[in-house]
Amino acid sequence: MPPRHCATRWVSRITFRSHMANYARWKFQFTGFVKSSIKPYLSCMMDDFNNLELHGRRVTLQAIKIGDVNKLYAIIRDSREHLEKWLPWVDFIQSLEDERHIIEQWIYDMQIRAAIHLSIKAEDEVVGMVSTGQIDWTNQRTSIGYWIKKESVRQNFASEATAILLTYLFDNLRLHRIFIQAATDNDASNGVIRKLGFKIEGVLRENERIKNRFLDHNIYGMTEMDYGQLKDSLHPFLHL
Repeated sequence: MPPRHCATRWVSRITFRSHMANYARWKFQFTGFVKSSIKPYLSCMMDDFNNLELHGRRVTLQAIKIGDVNKLYAIIRDSREHLEKWLPWVDFIQSLEDERHIIEQWIYDMQIRAAIHLSIKAEDEVVGMVSTGQIDWTNQRTSIGYWIKKESVRQNFASEATAILLTYLFDNLRLHRIFIQAATDNDASNGVIRKLGFKIEGVLRENERIKNRFLDHNIYGMTEMDYGQLKDSLHPFLHL
């Protein structure tokens, strides 16, 4: 019979080898799981939001640049009465310097992949903007907002721009849920959202204060499954 310390060492070696085999098996399974889990997101993580350019049938979406400051400020100034009924931030843009500051923040947001801010161009002329809210990468969700200058409303630019960004968010960034809010009495904006197939999920009562009045907001949502079912209906807006 071998000495006790030899038997113990022999058993320890077997136990150690068993643990190592289990570890190797776990490592192989875990590595395979991680690779299969992150593979769909690798391509989207390579996207440079600051150089993003998306094309539709009539409009092009381009990442906001500091060189856009003069044009955007002029549009907001000239469309102020039209925009300030629904958008609380319009009151904060009172000078070219105000616009510069907010564009710098938008550029930083895109640099750190926190949000996307795009100009909407039709025939090479800026007609408005479409943006995401804060992108929640953990829960794979974000919101969309848009505005169109006064002279370019009722031409389906907002619908096309939103459809283009929506497609990018689901197909390229692999997000799971997108939502949009619109004041209940903003008929034009509610029309855009419904046209794209968003489902109304409820009403946020007295949700936002604009010009000393509190606005009720409809909240609309679209999940990845919803998008898959209605994706073909967005094709008329897209440059395929």
